[in-house]
Amino acid sequence: MRSGLFSVPTLEEQIESLQPGDHVCAISSGTPVAHSVAVSFVRRCLARKEMCFYAIGDRTVEDAGTELTQAGIDVERAREEGSLTLLRSREFMPLETFDPSAFIALFMARAQQALNSGFYGVGFCIEMIWGKELAVAHDALIQVESRLNTEFFPNAPAIGLCIYERKRLSAEYLRVALRAHPLAIVDDKLISNPYYEPPKLIAQPSEAARVGWMFTQLIRSAEEREELRRSHDRLRALIENASDGITVVDADGRILYEGTSAERLLGYKPEEMVGRHAGDFISPEDVAPLIDKIHRALENPEEVQTLRMHGRRRDGSTIDVEAVGRRLREPADLPYVVFNWRDISERVQFYDRLRQRLESENAYLQEEVRLASGSGTILGRGAAVHRVLEQIEMVAPTDAAVLIIGETGVGKELVARATHERSLRRDRPLVKINCTAIPRELFESEFFGHAKGAFSGALRDRIGRFQLADGGTLFLDEIGELPLAMQPKLLRVLQDGEFEPVGIDRTRRVDVRIIAATNRDLKSMIHSERFREDLYYRLSVFPIEVPPLRERKDDIPILANHFLDAACKRLNRSRMHLTASEIKQLHNYDWPGNVRELQNVIERSVITSRLGSLRLDITGAESRAYRPATTRPKSREEPEVIPDKEMSRRMRDNMVAALKRSGGRIYGPGGAAELLGISPSTLSTRIKKLGLKSD
Repeated sequence: MRSGLFSVPTLEEQIESLQPGDHVCAISSGTPVAHSVAVSFVRRCLARKEMCFYAIGDRTVEDAGTELTQAGIDVERAREEGSLTLLRSREFMPLETFDPSAFIALFMARAQQALNSGFYGVGFCIEMIWGKELAVAHDALIQVESRLNTEFFPNAPAIGLCIYERKRLSAEYLRVALRAHPLAIVDDKLISNPYYEPPKLIAQPSEAARVGWMFTQLIRSAEEREELRRSHDRLRALIENASDGITVVDADGRILYEGTSAERLLGYKPEEMVGRHAGDFISPEDVAPLIDKIHRALENPEEVQTLRMHGRRRDGSTIDVEAVGRRLREPADLPYVVFNWRDISERVQFYDRLRQRLESENAYLQEEVRLASGSGTILGRGAAVHRVLEQIEMVAPTDAAVLIIGETGVGKELVARATHERSLRRDRPLVKINCTAIPRELFESEFFGHAKGAFSGALRDRIGRFQLADGGTLFLDEIGELPLAMQPKLLRVLQDGEFEPVGIDRTRRVDVRIIAATNRDLKSMIHSERFREDLYYRLSVFPIEVPPLRERKDDIPILANHFLDAACKRLNRSRMHLTASEIKQLHNYDWPGNVRELQNVIERSVITSRLGSLRLDITGAESRAYRPATTRPKSREEPEVIPDKEMSRRMRDNMVAALKRSGGRIYGPGGAAELLGISPSTLSTRIKKLGLKSD
């Protein structure tokens, strides 16, 4: 194996590099040399599925077949398939006298025969003694070769190799041969023939014109060589000053060329690396992936291969390396791969630090969310709460879809978070979507993401909530507000786990658990055709109904004290306590806003309190006629409608009765405000408005 990229290729590799349209003469010193050239040419044609015509001179077909067979070519099979035809010279050129037009017509006919037989092209390998047998004049030979170079080879998928044996042909004949072929093989080297006389030169009308044409070509050639030299110098300067390493390897991973940057990056001089295996300079675990990428690059020349490795420096240390490789494009199309690689150690260290920081911040934020949502704990001791907790414990370890049903403010999100935190997905995110907060035209983008320019206002790519929740849980709050047109797209994701972002034709797969919540009657919406029945059954695999606060009055003291402690801590107030009368006042209220309203009442009371004394103010009751929970009507009959004047009279009479019972006292236990279930300030305002006297 050659040790460097720029070593001289073998004769077989040079012949392998020939392309359709090439016309070559090979000057051999004897039959063995001619035979080696012919064998390489025949092997090349058969490998490329080109029909090969081999004019074997004056030898027998049997002898030529034996020589090719000994060289490893399956002659019998090739002849049966029609890909190889062995002919003696007079069989190849069955002419009694030399006729240039008939000569060219024979070439064209055989090229057409190859194409008609399904071959990609045709190759002519001719041992040139026929010209001697036909006594072709030198000028005539020049003319016909010139016509082949202009009329045949440029227009047909054909290659011609003419073999001239020095011992059998005159020097003048060989000189004419060199003048007629653009390429030549001399001493096992394929070269651009410096003695070739192009058809334009031959066509010049006089010797003076020929000299003038040649002089022009010499000037142009000198200019091209100078430009080539400058280009070569620029390329070498670019390579030598490149910050990236440049490595060329063969199919086995052996280094054929190494750029000068290797010494700076790895501590090795390029000449120390050439000839050694690339695996000597990377970690052992990276060798197999590197060889795999090399083979992929050779099999798929248009594909760019990328990989990351650990480079091994001379001093024993390692660096993180990112390499980009592709099959080397060069005339011989040899099986080489060029890699550009760079040291990315600083980038890797930066991203490692960034990842660690983000992981720490994520853990901190998750803890903050957990604390803000009540530590994921559902408070209560009643049977209704225990039933909810039992349902959460049952469904949480599964991936079943959960539908949480309950009035506004009962804590549906808390139930969803508790379900997620008890699931196997607890280490992945819980992503929330509030369906009431999304404009109708942006639902699809919010759910699935979009590409830049997908619609007006899409100024950048955006990841959708489903992709953010991949591996975790997606909480669809207020699912009853989902537009009907969006419901089939959501159903598809639930069924197949697949979606397409807006403006992108590529399907993406996600693994997401769905928890939905609603305060609406979805079954009635199904009957009114505002919600799809199939989507409902997909979402309600495991329904959990969260009871309203009015049905769990025993939990009010626990919840109120929890909210009170949290509000005092958050607002930096000294610790406060609820009195028995305040607990009773909370217990008697109906709580149409449920737990959320209770939390707001407690926080508002902490804000308005002074000197460490809590001033409970249930202002939400002002817009409703007060009615203790024990007197809540049980029937489904429509309530009585009371005119405004009658309501004002009843309110006045009720306040008068309360003032009489309290002895005219508004404040304190047993005061009129406590009896009425309103704040003392509210009662004082109403007394003034109605013109009553507290005494």
